Amino acid sequence: MSDRDEYEAFIERKRIEAPRVGFEPVDLAAHLFPHQRDCVAFACRTGRSAIFADTGLGKTAMQVEWARQVCARTNGAVLIVAPLAVAQQTVREAARFGVEVVYAQRQPEELRGIVITNYERLRGFDPSAFAGVVLDESSILKSFMGKVKRDLVTSCASVPYRLACTATPAPNDHLELGNHAEFLGVMTSHEMIARWFINDTSSFGVYRLKGHAVESFWDWVHSWAVCIGMPSDMGHDDAGYVLPELRLERHVVDADTTQDTNGLLFRVPEMSATSVHREKRLTVAARAAEVARLVLEEPSEQWVVWCETDYEADALTARIPDAVEVRGSDRADAKERAALDFEDGRIRVLVTKASIFGFGLNWQH
Repeated sequence: MSDRDEYEAFIERKRIEAPRVGFEPVDLAAHLFPHQRDCVAFACRTGRSAIFADTGLGKTAMQVEWARQVCARTNGAVLIVAPLAVAQQTVREAARFGVEVVYAQRQPEELRGIVITNYERLRGFDPSAFAGVVLDESSILKSFMGKVKRDLVTSCASVPYRLACTATPAPNDHLELGNHAEFLGVMTSHEMIARWFINDTSSFGVYRLKGHAVESFWDWVHSWAVCIGMPSDMGHDDAGYVLPELRLERHVVDADTTQDTNGLLFRVPEMSATSVHREKRLTVAARAAEVARLVLEEPSEQWVVWCETDYEADALTARIPDAVEVRGSDRADAKERAALDFEDGRIRVLVTKASIFGFGLNWQH
């Protein structure tokens, strides 16, 4: 062996990969698209992995099939944890594929098949009793030291098979990748940072990849995660996945800038949170009236109206007669019921916040 061959063999031995603890999938579901089949096969063979698939690529179909494969392999049960209202939607979608997913608010006495619950109800479950766990919209792990993240990592540490599903994370959000790796049991966040990163002295709490570690780091991520923005990323046809151009229409409302001027000729808002909210309160009536005009002009259409504050929601519901509002203080059962009523067409106008219903729901109806 030449010196070069010996050196390349030495480098290869130093390469770090996630352990393969999975199995070969059997009879993958026929309804899966080619890119979905590839993702599910990768996740089964890896055993503990992440599927970072962009919006609309079918994460629900993939995670349900992965759960079905784990159940068949182990004769055990799989727990899927999803955001509020997404669980019920997953049950419906799985039924279309001929797969039974049981929604539960607390752990059933008899564990079998695929069980799904919400993150809000996870305290009623013991994930270690399951053969597999799926985190739907696993970006909930984003908080580096958050309580939910710590609880999930601890409670799932002994689960043989684990899958994390979310849309593609930002390439520079390395801590989110580290949290996923820690949940999956691949490597702790602290070890990942120590191995591949260096403190960015220009920004407190920010880490950057060491120059010589870029290729090694992404090779390691590739060993436990698949990241896909379009089917063509995996060599498949993009037909049916190319969306029409996003259309943004800006509506400008009049604002009286002679109010609350603090002695000036015109009001000049500062760019602080306090000043922004003061300005938003002064213009809330005009903004709500414009939104109501748009909604009322199309009475046969369903609308979801996103707002940021409770006073904006109050202004909207006061001007849109058939609007139903869902806010954070509502009970979980009421939120779930409203989401399903909107999906089924029983609610025409839903007023809510992205922090409540902005994760994982499929409202293409």
